[in-house]
Amino acid sequence: MIDEIGEVVVDVTGAVLRHAGGFVVDMTVDHIFSRHTARFFHGVGRRVIRFGTVGQVHIPSSLRVVPRGEAARPKASDWVALSIGILFWIALFLGIGLGGTHFL
Repeated sequence: MIDEIGEVVVDVTGAVLRHAGGFVVDMTVDHIFSRHTARFFHGVGRRVIRFGTVGQVHIPSSLRVVPRGEAARPKASDWVALSIGILFWIALFLGIGLGGTHFL
C-alpha cells in the first residue's frame, strides 16, 4: 500500500518536473529570440568577434528597422554574431558561478 503511494508520488513529481522543464526551455528560447534580446546578444557577439580578432573582422550593426509587412532577411554573419553572443554570455555566467563557488 505504501509502496504504491510512493510510486504514484514519484510518477506525478516526474511528470510535473518534465512539464516545468519544458516550460522553462520554451520561455528561454522565446526570450532569447525576441526582438530586443536578440539585438542585445547580437551586439555582444559583434563586440566579442571584434575583440577576439583584434579588430580584423567587423560585423555591421543590425539595428536597422525592417518596414512593416516585410520579412527580415538576416545574413549569415548576423546568425554567427547572435550565436557567439549567446554562447559568450552563457560561458561568462558559468565562469562567474564556478569561480564564485570557490569563495562560498
